[in-house]
Amino acid sequence: MPPQRRALVPISSQRLPNHQLTLYQRAKVTGKGECGLSLGQIATDENLPRSTVQYTLQQDPLRVNGADLPRSGRPKERIERDERSVLRIIRLQPKLTYAEVLRQAQVDFKKSTLKTILQEHGIGKWRAARRPFLKEEHAVKRLAFARDHLTWSDEEWQSIIWSDECSVERGKGKVREWGFRTPQHKWETPMIETYKCGKGISVMVWAAFSGKSGRSELIIIERDPDSKKQGYSANSYIKLLGESLPTLWELGLTFMQDNCLIHTAKKTKAWFKEYCIPVLEWPPYSPDLNPIENLWRILKETVYVVNPGLDLVMGGDDAVKDALSKALVEAWQLIPQRYFDAVIESMPRRMEAVVASEGWHTKY
Repeated sequence: MPPQRRALVPISSQRLPNHQLTLYQRAKVTGKGECGLSLGQIATDENLPRSTVQYTLQQDPLRVNGADLPRSGRPKERIERDERSVLRIIRLQPKLTYAEVLRQAQVDFKKSTLKTILQEHGIGKWRAARRPFLKEEHAVKRLAFARDHLTWSDEEWQSIIWSDECSVERGKGKVREWGFRTPQHKWETPMIETYKCGKGISVMVWAAFSGKSGRSELIIIERDPDSKKQGYSANSYIKLLGESLPTLWELGLTFMQDNCLIHTAKKTKAWFKEYCIPVLEWPPYSPDLNPIENLWRILKETVYVVNPGLDLVMGGDDAVKDALSKALVEAWQLIPQRYFDAVIESMPRRMEAVVASEGWHTKY
């Protein structure tokens, strides 16, 4: 292993960003030079590289009152007014493209110059986070919910049975593969991650869990042949509740579900009332407050640990759905318990985030 280079002296924190000395530093260096101090002594006293001290003393006769000398190289293409114009446009319309920013600002510099300006101000171009559309009334209800539950204890959060549905499509959610290679080996077969072409095949699943009663089995939701569109209906939802909820339900627990139509249907409400199961009043468009949402992502990754060749399963749609369903059921049980505990423990922080955003979107 080659020896590591190290600086002869620490870099001064008082130097300007473009590595120039301040007028005060320059005056101290030249003053000590006029007093006869050696380059090494000045460098040590001022915490500067010896070469900087030497260059400063050599250039001093050419300066006027210690001011900077004209710098070589291509001059800046921009002026301060143009920078302010660009930054104002980006602040008001952050989703514009680089070309649109330059056109609206009516400035005469290139995209690379614009990127440099943004970098100097700590601004980068990031992919926008996807979140449900919220209206003012939704934010108000979310904020009220968060404030009402801001002081809930861990015991109260563990007394909730968290539930949700999720559509899982084969190939979606799989962790991308990484490998070591040189640039010229990019397109060699061992370095290619393959996927099967064709229409997406998916299954709808449901699950629930509680900090007190554990997790339910993962249920594959069947479509209701008697419904108008032969899709998922209140009848199919009530059927899975009757099969699964008795394994989780115990006195003192509260059931949580979102405001999906099959959840708020009259039949569903009547079923909960009949069995005296309290349901948590849930704010609209709030998947960020449901901790089971984080477990769906883990499930979609774990299913490929259970069946690495899932993407390559051959046969008709029924065969693929059967393989996907079996792998999902097994993967759900393989998710470590610490993830369930962690998402419940995050509930106070989620409430704080909603309050901080005044009911609007959060990072969760």
